[in-house]
Amino acid sequence: MRRFMSPGILPIALACLVPAAGWAAGSPAPTVAGGAADAVGEARRVEEALNGVRGLIASFTQTVESPGLPRPQIEKGTLYLLRPGRMRFQYDVPKGKLAIADGRKTYLYLPEERQVLVAPLDPRSPASGVSILMQRIDLVSTFAVSWGAGPERGPRPLMLSPRAPQPEYEYLLLTTGPDRLVRSLTIVEPLGSRVTYRLDRVRQVDTLDDELFEFSPPAGIEVQEVGPS
Repeated sequence: MRRFMSPGILPIALACLVPAAGWAAGSPAPTVAGGAADAVGEARRVEEALNGVRGLIASFTQTVESPGLPRPQIEKGTLYLLRPGRMRFQYDVPKGKLAIADGRKTYLYLPEERQVLVAPLDPRSPASGVSILMQRIDLVSTFAVSWGAGPERGPRPLMLSPRAPQPEYEYLLLTTGPDRLVRSLTIVEPLGSRVTYRLDRVRQVDTLDDELFEFSPPAGIEVQEVGPS
């Protein structure tokens, strides 16, 4: 079965693959009343924690919700992150799928389609929601910060709306653990699709093997270069 492919990893290539049909564009983002100053203060604490990270390993669950899907699509695997600019999503479900950023390019390998999508990467750009994990970030300068609507129990997410409009997403919802490191990141797209990454068993590391962030297409695989439109 062909699986929905999210723009969360490849900010350019995957943006072309989101279903065109969606909920009403421009619908208001959920907010909660009050506490804007507290939200900004929390964003500064999260920013400080993120900027202190050199690398990390975590298990992830990726959930895609879209009007084009009959039900949420759930994928799982292991995340390897080495800042700045390098990231590997190694999927166990679906088996063999890879999403890699090597600091210069991004690669999305889809073994079921026998295809790899390659796109240029600017790790300093907020064009992809996950880019906030990949380099030093000034959250308050880059985003308008407020509280998002949260569950009755549990932490409220920070809502990050880019100050410079991004075609790939409308806003981000970010929740953290006691250490202020990311535990959940939701990318909300203009037409209503959502991609959520939940991180568990997060472990900080100082270094990782360079080979984790290298990719060579297997023989017989179609390579599709996707650039800015």
